[in-house]
Amino acid sequence: MKAKKGKAIVVDAPEFLSEAEEAEWWDRHQDLIADLLLKHGRRGAVPTKNVSVRLPVTDIERARKLAEKRGVGYQTLIKTLLHEALKKESKIA
Repeated sequence: MKAKKGKAIVVDAPEFLSEAEEAEWWDRHQDLIADLLLKHGRRGAVPTKNVSVRLPVTDIERARKLAEKRGVGYQTLIKTLLHEALKKESKIA
C-alpha cells in the first residue's frame, strides 16, 4: 500500500540498547530505507543509478532464498550486501 503524503512509513526495527546501537542499525540499513522511501513515492533520500551486472544464477537463487527469510526483496538484499562489503573494504584500504 502506498503511503499518503505526510504519513509515516513503518520500519520493523529491533529494540535498541543505546543510541549508538540504533545509529549503527540505521547506518547498516540505508539501502533498505532508501528503497522504502522510493517505493512509497518519497524521493531524494539517497541518489541511485541503474546498472547492469551479470551474476551467476546460483548466486541469484541464493539471494532470493536469503531475502525471503529476511522478508525483503532479493535486489534489496544484494544492494545491502554490496553496500556493507564496500563499507568494510573502505575501512581496510
